[in-house]
Amino acid sequence: MITNTIKYYAKKRIFSIFLAFVTLLFSNILPAQTGMGIKTVVIDPGHGGKDPGAIGTNKVKEKDVVLAVSLKLGELIKKNYPGVKVIYTRSTDDFIGLAERATVANKAKADLFISIHSNVAGNSSARGFEAWVLGLHKSEAALNVAKLENSSILMEDGHTSKYEAFDPSDPDAYIGLSMRQNVFLDQSLMFADQIVKDAVNTIHVKSRGVKQAGFVVLYRTTMPAVLIELGFLSNAEEEKFLGNKEGQTKLATTIFNSFSKYKARRDKVDGIISTPKIIEAPQEKETVEAETNTSGTKSTIKFRVQIATSKNKVETKSYNFKGMNDVDMYISGKFYKYIVGNYETVEEAKKRLSSVKEKGYTSAFIIAFENGERISVKEAIAKTK
Repeated sequence: MITNTIKYYAKKRIFSIFLAFVTLLFSNILPAQTGMGIKTVVIDPGHGGKDPGAIGTNKVKEKDVVLAVSLKLGELIKKNYPGVKVIYTRSTDDFIGLAERATVANKAKADLFISIHSNVAGNSSARGFEAWVLGLHKSEAALNVAKLENSSILMEDGHTSKYEAFDPSDPDAYIGLSMRQNVFLDQSLMFADQIVKDAVNTIHVKSRGVKQAGFVVLYRTTMPAVLIELGFLSNAEEEKFLGNKEGQTKLATTIFNSFSKYKARRDKVDGIISTPKIIEAPQEKETVEAETNTSGTKSTIKFRVQIATSKNKVETKSYNFKGMNDVDMYISGKFYKYIVGNYETVEEAKKRLSSVKEKGYTSAFIIAFENGERISVKEAIAKTK
């Protein structure tokens, strides 16, 4: 038993010495993009194949979410920056080892590595967007996130020899990983900070900030590298957003815009004049929510009266809307909008508008839908004549 213990700690010491050597080796290497601008980006959708990653309450799988966002992000980069080569560590539902992911980036001599993940927590109220760079964890929570993502190692064949004596569940093993953090840290932090700021400002998610921890997939890369946690699949609201195509498009667009700003800053450092290309995510069509309390089938054109708008969802109960029992709700962007009535002519809608204004909804107005999708009142009137 004593002999085995000595061997165990000897291996750990050798592992730490090895990492220290690697640190010294790479500390003399300039970033790949110096004098060239950003020419190659590697996008790394986490997990895949036999490793589903986090699984939400409604069975949304991390591996599916991050692959969808990664592919959308890659297409945006290729479309807007034809001169930038985009490489995926996986573009299908395949299991790829952590070491192999980093090898793909290193062989390509990439200028940036973007690893995309989604989170999970025992507390279903946990939510938010965060970005990680390589470093020594500063909290138990940060260590747990690193352990969770690094646990993929255990699914790899021959992981014991491939990762030396590294044990993803051992807190001491992460000390060695932090030795690599200073080589590309400034650039990684620059990109990570931009991503979090843009996510908060454009898609209005909760910021969990920029953090550091010992992610194996980051420590093996030889370029600026960031790991993104898009949100929590264990949170019902965020799971719905992450599993939705519109949500995935918004996330990919936000990360692209952050990349564009980062690229412009890096290009400037490398003596290249560059302007960031900022794009907007396609907006969802404004449609009436399926779960309404209005009975009957809808005709092609319907006139309704909008009475309120809120950032928070309110139950469509009569006591919340001054006794009105025909309130429906639809979503537009980040707002919940509340409507009453369901009329085939604008004249009927006008009468209802007068009555709701008498109830105190003085800013109410008429809107129109065709087959459940919002159209202009003018267009609706023309189609009903």
